[in-house]
Amino acid sequence: MTEIAPLFGVLDQLVNLHKELYTLAAQKKEVLIKGDADALLGITKQETKLLRAVEQVEASRMEMVDQICAAKGLPLKGATLQELIKSVTSAEEKSRLQQYRGELIRIVSELRQANELNQQLLEQSLSFINHNLELLTDAPEEDYIYKHPAGYGAGTPVNRSFINKKA
Repeated sequence: MTEIAPLFGVLDQLVNLHKELYTLAAQKKEVLIKGDADALLGITKQETKLLRAVEQVEASRMEMVDQICAAKGLPLKGATLQELIKSVTSAEEKSRLQQYRGELIRIVSELRQANELNQQLLEQSLSFINHNLELLTDAPEEDYIYKHPAGYGAGTPVNRSFINKKA
């Protein structure tokens, strides 16, 4: 158990970081529904920090797995947890590794679903914003304001947009 024991700590860190990411994804959903841009920016910054931490811990995990495989004489460079589980002989270590693997698969799956939902919410928000911008910036097809009958022959419609598109 001595060569794999440090790996358990790294796997704990990975599980905890992914749980934190999932919590942020749930918070992001609420923020997207409310339309709070400032809170969304704050959550995005937190996610960026957590993702960097996940990258570092994952690199540590991969390095440890490579070292364990090398110590066991296995030619598995870049081995996955599943491959390591197959090579472990201790039932207790195998069981713990399988628990970590299952937990990581579960939390990453939940995180993926939450992120897909958030992406859909973002796309709906952008669609709504674009629609509103089009309503504000497009010139009306007909001028609905009364004009003197002599003005109809001019042939130049008046552009009454709220936003200057040329700016």
